[in-house]
Amino acid sequence: MHLVAALVLAIALPAVAQAQSSRAPLVGVIDIQAVLRESVAVKALAQRIEAARQTAQQALVSREDSLRAADLDLAQRRPQLAEEDYTRERGDLEAEGIALQREMQAERRRLDQLFNQGMAEVQQVLLAISQEIALERELDLVLAKTTVIIVKPEFDLTEEALKRLNTRLTDVSSPVPAN
Repeated sequence: MHLVAALVLAIALPAVAQAQSSRAPLVGVIDIQAVLRESVAVKALAQRIEAARQTAQQALVSREDSLRAADLDLAQRRPQLAEEDYTRERGDLEAEGIALQREMQAERRRLDQLFNQGMAEVQQVLLAISQEIALERELDLVLAKTTVIIVKPEFDLTEEALKRLNTRLTDVSSPVPAN
C-alpha cells in the first residue's frame, strides 16, 4: 500500500511541477513615473524643496543687490581713491562675488541632494509595495510601464500602487531644508 502511494507521488509530483512551470507567467505593470508624479509624498517633498529654494534665492538676491550697490559706490569714488586702494577694493568686491556664486551653487547642490534622498525613500517604499502586490497576486513578473508598449488594463497595477503609496507614505523623513 505504501509502495503504491509512493509511486503515485513519484509520478504526480513531477507532473504537477511541470504543469506549474509550463503555465504562462503572470505579469503586472506599474507606471513608476506616474506613481512618483502623483504621489502625495513626492508633491510634499517638491513643495518643501521649492520653498527652500525661493528663500535661499531671496537671500542671495539681497546680497547680490548689496554687491551691486557697493560696486556703484566704488565706481563713483574711483576719482578720489588712490589706484592702489581702488584695485584692492575692486578685488575685494570680485572675491565677494565669486564667494556668493559658490554659495549659490553649494545651496543648489544641497537642495538637490535633499530632494534625491527623499525620492530614494519614496522609491524604496514603492519597491516594497510592488513586491507585496506581486506576492498577493502571485505574479511572476512586475514590469515598469516604460518597458511595455501595450498593456491590458487588468495587468496595470499603477492605481493600486499609487493608492498604497499615498496611504503608507504621505511625506518623506528627510530633514527640512535649513538655510
